[in-house]
Amino acid sequence: MNDLLHDRDLPAGVTPEAFITKVVEQLAKDFELDLERLRTARIGVGPLLKDIISAGLESDPGPVFAAFYRLDLGEDRVRQILHDNDRLIAAGLLAELALQRAALKVWTRLSYR
Repeated sequence: MNDLLHDRDLPAGVTPEAFITKVVEQLAKDFELDLERLRTARIGVGPLLKDIISAGLESDPGPVFAAFYRLDLGEDRVRQILHDNDRLIAAGLLAELALQRAALKVWTRLSYR
């Protein structure tokens, strides 16, 4: 997750650790997940998010699509990813997109506070 800002500087006074913490908190909020589960995931936040998205798409996609809406991923973009890829690959791409979008939301909020 350290590569979330590969082309941006952190906002003034924000450490990488604080930024990552805020991104994880944003993902927990948008996906309505247990924050401690995200923080302590042994496989990492990205792979855990991929698993959550994949399972949600398989069984009950409503909450996953609600999270995509809260993250403002864009309905057309999500639909295209789901159309062009099998479920597991799509889940990975959507997890990456969700991470990037959560990072951008946090970066914007911290930059203009």
